[in-house]
Amino acid sequence: MVTVNHTVPEPPTNAPYLPSVIEAKHYLYGFPSKPRLVARSNPDIWERPTGPEAYLKPKELIILGAHPLSVVWEDTIGPALDAYLLGQQVKVSVLNCFRIALAGEASLPPPPFVFVGVIRDSLLGQAGLDAALGCRSILVENGLDDVHVIIYESAFTRFKALYKPDLDGTNDPAAAMLQRFKFSTSLGLSISPAESPNVEGTGSFFFLDKAKPGVLFLLTARHVLFNPLKEENEDYFFHAGSNQAAGKVMFMGKAAFDSCCQNIEVMIDALMDDVNDFRSGLERVNVLEDRERAEREKTVLERKLAATTASIESYQNLLDDIRNWGDEGNRVIGHVTLSPRISVNYGDDGYTDDWAVIEIYPSMIGKLNFVGNIMDLSSLPRHKLKMSIKPHQSPPGNLPSFKYPLLRFSGTISDEEMFSPNTKFKHQDNDPVIMVIKNGGMSNLTVGRLNNIRAFVREYVNDQPGEMSKELCVLPRDHKSGPFSARGDSGSAVIDGIGRVCGIITGGDGSTDNNDCTFVTSINFLLKRLQSFGIDANIYPHPADL
Repeated sequence: MVTVNHTVPEPPTNAPYLPSVIEAKHYLYGFPSKPRLVARSNPDIWERPTGPEAYLKPKELIILGAHPLSVVWEDTIGPALDAYLLGQQVKVSVLNCFRIALAGEASLPPPPFVFVGVIRDSLLGQAGLDAALGCRSILVENGLDDVHVIIYESAFTRFKALYKPDLDGTNDPAAAMLQRFKFSTSLGLSISPAESPNVEGTGSFFFLDKAKPGVLFLLTARHVLFNPLKEENEDYFFHAGSNQAAGKVMFMGKAAFDSCCQNIEVMIDALMDDVNDFRSGLERVNVLEDRERAEREKTVLERKLAATTASIESYQNLLDDIRNWGDEGNRVIGHVTLSPRISVNYGDDGYTDDWAVIEIYPSMIGKLNFVGNIMDLSSLPRHKLKMSIKPHQSPPGNLPSFKYPLLRFSGTISDEEMFSPNTKFKHQDNDPVIMVIKNGGMSNLTVGRLNNIRAFVREYVNDQPGEMSKELCVLPRDHKSGPFSARGDSGSAVIDGIGRVCGIITGGDGSTDNNDCTFVTSINFLLKRLQSFGIDANIYPHPADL
């Protein structure tokens, strides 16, 4: 909870107004990145909390859902807003559409807004309000009288031999198993360019090229492997047999590797404390006069001691194994074979063309330790995961059905369905919503909501605006769940609850390291791009194919 007890000047009534410093700071309270409000077109008075219990109520973003704006957004409204803002020299980085509601309070439906993200400190005071009102006039001219505009400070940001996954969950105590998947061949593999281990991203998914049978490839985002700020943005092709140096890729950069080892050490220390407590308890029950009670407590303590000791042994064995990977040269899993230059607003689809192909070395991932494109769900108990995937307004008992703990790719979601969901799961405004999952190299397993329109995103280089691209957008599950992704998750595959692929993460929108929404490039676009290079990608590989 955040308390507010500052004196705020009364705004004018029945007209949009400049927000006070306090309103600018707290109007979007509840968003993960805590963005600062620049201006808004709606005249509603911001109600500051008063009295001894002056608590701010968090807001959350809701998918746009069924609304006339979704029909005209990409071809008419989005381009018109962008042209207007550029003409006013507004440094806009993101254009998006959501509904906004007080967290946990159903409103039918919450009001829709166009969200305009601008570079920090680039738009202030009356200029911000004028820009919001100018955008609002475009909406009204197109018959969208119920849609208002929020301008906020933000920036589009690009997120920058292994174990076989435990298929039956019986090889290790559960606690150690949850750590081991970080070193397994399941989806969510943290990767880095071998020459820059401080840059980290995530492998997207494995695939086979029908023209090269038996060879396993891994897709990821190009900017994970080629730093856009330090390397020339040129097409990359690896020519085997030439003198060309291979761009090697390793799993786990320095930070991810060190963090994993430290986490396991902390777990071992905590379990050792439990062991000492259980042993002290056994000494205590040995002197109890009530022998029947003493035997009952002794049995429970001995069972807990045995289980904890087994977990410690499993963790210690895992840590010993992992330390063998300490030499970064031992963590190289393959090399880049293809990566076209990053292009924005590419082709008819308009996505950012940001991907790279890695050829995997069979000595690291091969027939003996590969299981296919599966996502490890074991970091969340089954019932918690099911409830997370269930939207707020789904019918009672109408939970999604999915494989647990390893969810295998089962298909792809068409762009048409992503823009017009026909699922039985509904959100606060009773609109269908596609709930999605990702397992990122940085933020692990998270659940989110796929918006039914694409965002317009732009990067600035040397303070100069680039061209707008379009990206799918994923919101957090709710205001309590935290961001859907974090830096280091770029490349992560995003799938729905039955294993259908939506796309891969390329970046996010937020005023801090936390993201209010995550941007995703469609799987359908990526498969078409691979096809344009003669790659007939099979994204459902099996060990027998290697």
